[in-house]
Amino acid sequence: AKEQFPNEESLKRYLVTQFHHYIEKHSMRCHRGFEKAKPELLKMFEAIET
Repeated sequence: AKEQFPNEESLKRYLVTQFHHYIEKHSMRCHRGFEKAKPELLKMFEAIET
């Protein structure tokens, strides 16, 4: 690992970048069926707020 990352700071930057990509990739995922129920749920929350 020392050859690929000359110091701890470069390793940290690499890991942060990898975590960021992972979070971006998986943050928009939806459970099966939730996408169909989402509009109805949004209407219910709007009704609660008003």
